[in-house]
Amino acid sequence: MTLDVTAVSLRDLTSCGGCAAKADASLLKLLRSVAYDQQGSDTLIGLAEPDDAAVTAINETTSLITTIDFFPPVVSDPFEYGYVSALNSLSDIYAMGGLAKTALLVCGFPKEIQDCEIAACVSGAALACKEAGVEILGGHTVRIAEPIFGLAATGYVNPNEIWRKTGMAEGDLLMLSKPLGVGVLLSTRQPSDEAVALEQMKISNLAARNSLAELGTAVHAVTDVTGFGLIGHLSEMLGIFTLDAQVQLPSQAVLPQAQVLFDTGKRTSADTRNREATDREVLGLTESNLQAALFDPQTNGGLLASIDPALELQLVEQGFITVGKVVTGSGKIEVLSINN
Repeated sequence: MTLDVTAVSLRDLTSCGGCAAKADASLLKLLRSVAYDQQGSDTLIGLAEPDDAAVTAINETTSLITTIDFFPPVVSDPFEYGYVSALNSLSDIYAMGGLAKTALLVCGFPKEIQDCEIAACVSGAALACKEAGVEILGGHTVRIAEPIFGLAATGYVNPNEIWRKTGMAEGDLLMLSKPLGVGVLLSTRQPSDEAVALEQMKISNLAARNSLAELGTAVHAVTDVTGFGLIGHLSEMLGIFTLDAQVQLPSQAVLPQAQVLFDTGKRTSADTRNREATDREVLGLTESNLQAALFDPQTNGGLLASIDPALELQLVEQGFITVGKVVTGSGKIEVLSINN
């Protein structure tokens, strides 16, 4: 079906789009503590500890993953907005090691948005889900002041093959499946920069998930990098305070067009928030433009995995980038000089 969609810039309807619109980590911690009571016997992963999705036991070989994610428009085109929103929602399932199965649409649009534009957004999500083998079963739609769109998704994982955020081991390498810089590119609101960012955001994390799954028990911890930036999400991964993470970004870990913007002093509105939000001590931080990507908010950013170093070459051959390592320590993050 071809939709006659009038030219509309959805981004003009919101001040902050994509995962940059996420609430800060301190609020999420508060809300988790308020909502949490006790963990049920069938709950493998819930609110007791933060992670990318919830996991509930079904039987000895299958567990159910549930997650929800939505955000304001990240690009101007409604079809692309829906496509990226869906991929971003499914990414949390991949970050747990699972495969997505079903989804419900989460739709909120102002009355100014025409029905055909909303339909285009849903069509983008439908295509992303179809490509991932995910069936859309329904959803909920409301009229609100600023547009939001996303999915409540479910998937499945073997309970013995769940990837947690925590679980790093001394000597692990930190591997990232996509370069950074999407946030700063979107912040300019220039069509050329948006096009570069969109190309990255439209890359599904399913292939990265499959590459990691081939490594079996060599994968010790995984998350996806989104609104809190690389440092923020790495902070969540450290978990126990007997390890340190050393970060060293090679040039290929940052989109070239984004680095040009960083070099001019350009930052997103989330940069300061992300710097202040981490509850870890971060050593080696400077005002260098070469470090700006560490705090740049990503939308449908790549998977960040802590793996056995023996498998580094296999992942590099599949597009992953080595961005650091795990050493004995006391829960700190150390930013080393940029490795070009």
